[in-house]
Amino acid sequence: MNYTDRDLNWLSFNERILQEAENEDSPLMERLKFIAIYSSNLEEFYRVRVASHRFAQRYHDDIKNKYGYRPSFLLQQITQVVSSQQERMGKVFYSKILPGLAKEGIHLLTDHFSEEDENQMGTFYDNQLEGNFTIRDITEEVKLQLKNLTVYLYAVTKERQFIIELDYKTFGRFIDVSTSDKEKRVVQLDDIFRSNTSKFLGEKSEIFAVKISRDAELYMDEEQEEDIVVKIEKSIVNRDTGLPSRLLFDENIPFKYIDTLRKKIEVDMSGLIPGGRYHNFYDFFGFPASEKHLLYPEIPKIQCHRLDNSSDWFEEINKEAIFLSFPYQSYDYVTRFLKIASEDKDVEEINITLYRVAKTSAVCQALEAAAKSGKKVFVLDEAQARFDEASNIYWGERLRKAGATVRYGINDLKVHAKICTIKRRESEGIKTYAYMGTGNFNEKTAEIYGDHALLTTQTNYTKDLDEVFAFLKDNSYQPKFETLLVAPFNLRSSIEHLIDNEISLVKKGKKGKLTIKLNSLEDTLMIDKLRHAADEGVEIDLIVRGICCYHPQTKLQEKNIKVVSIIDRFLEHTRIYHFHNDGVSKVYLASADWMTRNLSRRIEVAFPILKESAKALLLAELDAQLHDNKKGRYVACKKENQFIEGDETIGSQEKMFELVSKYNF
Repeated sequence: MNYTDRDLNWLSFNERILQEAENEDSPLMERLKFIAIYSSNLEEFYRVRVASHRFAQRYHDDIKNKYGYRPSFLLQQITQVVSSQQERMGKVFYSKILPGLAKEGIHLLTDHFSEEDENQMGTFYDNQLEGNFTIRDITEEVKLQLKNLTVYLYAVTKERQFIIELDYKTFGRFIDVSTSDKEKRVVQLDDIFRSNTSKFLGEKSEIFAVKISRDAELYMDEEQEEDIVVKIEKSIVNRDTGLPSRLLFDENIPFKYIDTLRKKIEVDMSGLIPGGRYHNFYDFFGFPASEKHLLYPEIPKIQCHRLDNSSDWFEEINKEAIFLSFPYQSYDYVTRFLKIASEDKDVEEINITLYRVAKTSAVCQALEAAAKSGKKVFVLDEAQARFDEASNIYWGERLRKAGATVRYGINDLKVHAKICTIKRRESEGIKTYAYMGTGNFNEKTAEIYGDHALLTTQTNYTKDLDEVFAFLKDNSYQPKFETLLVAPFNLRSSIEHLIDNEISLVKKGKKGKLTIKLNSLEDTLMIDKLRHAADEGVEIDLIVRGICCYHPQTKLQEKNIKVVSIIDRFLEHTRIYHFHNDGVSKVYLASADWMTRNLSRRIEVAFPILKESAKALLLAELDAQLHDNKKGRYVACKKENQFIEGDETIGSQEKMFELVSKYNF
């Protein structure tokens, strides 16, 4: 095959997450968080990607995808890989993490409950749980409609079988049954039911956990002439009843019972995924233990002295562009600037794109205040940001009520750019202040996502951003760009031209080199372009956190293309494009990965970094990640997911903290 399938490769990425759970150099609670991340990732994978393959297999005749693979083959391969990974996850959880926590006096009890534990569990059941659950007989006649992502207990007695639905929302997953301050003893809600089955079934029984995952795609009826918000709200409800993508079950359950359940909820055999005694490991994000020595040490936020020492942020930004790096610096600089703009009497207009925002969004609150004060506020609110649809609609409607003009996306194009312009009346006329970033306007995720942003009034940026917003407001407008690379208009062609330039330099006997940092590399045309450049002698370094569909086909590609991935404390989210350009580097920050959807079906913005000190920081960041032998892995080669060799003793994120600390802010 010419390309690695994106979903099989995604499983390789999730294996890197699992490696961090296995990493004994990391604090115990952080390793438990990586278990939760692995589980959460896998859940979304089944709800989105696996569900799409099942849909294609059932309704589209099992035809090959653009990488050359049939859904039936992919589903088979996915089941094999996931089963192996789940076994690894169970091993590290039970044989490493739980014993490690026990040594710290934190006991998550999964068996061997003491008499006191049993008494505590019985008391909890009697006082709180009795009668507060749903139990149904499983008979040939009964129809079962299991809720999406809900853990059920399958109870088997001598004569009957039951499905029990637990109320996790009310009681939580983890129950503290400690009787002294010397140690923490925690049980799971599942086990409280298990230890009290005789009270509600009246006889001896076996209990097994099962869970269904359903298709998360929003299948909206395009023929219905309804408001996009109404369509989405209707479709979100259907996620709870969508096509099953997997049935996860305790591997100890006798097959005849799980086969009965499978048939009742219409899951085919490839959708059966054996697991352990417990499911929904992503609930461990909320495990009740916060001992500091079991977590990453807190790191101080690096100040932006120019803003901190300024009484007039508009004046400071107007003097010279301000470059920011998250999470090493506080996202408060962004939310505070929007708040200042919302309150400033000379600000007349704010334009912004929103893709994913925090639930209690300080960004949206500032926009709301601006609209209420009479300022013109335009919000492109991407209503189809998967799993954030309801939150985005909530904020969109709230901003609309405040007086903002809100548009929920564009037909056939998702808006993924992270841009904002603020129009302010000053002595010389209207001045435009611009924000461009690689991450969402989300102060919560900015605490754990590695991203960069620029605040500027430079007209070469602001003129092009005005063109973007003119198109977002009126899709019949034909935008023109001189500085920014904007998908789907000139981003792909500009990247191709920049790669061609490196090829031409090699042909002239000069050095051709490019370094690209992305979340995902999936677009087949871009992969072919990189292969061609490598065959012509261009040196290519790729830092790809997640999906990478490239694999070498020639000796020159093996020699000239190096791919690494960084998985560490913070999620590497920024996109950086660096072209050597005969020693006069061209460096861009971007919202776009090199996926077909980003380059061809989304509004994305890549912006050049012109300030030499900021450019130097980004180049140092790329170099540190390419040589990170603590958290860096090789990708797309025979050493898949093996750690990078080298003598360096500092990880690239630790190095990044040093770089940002030394940067002249």
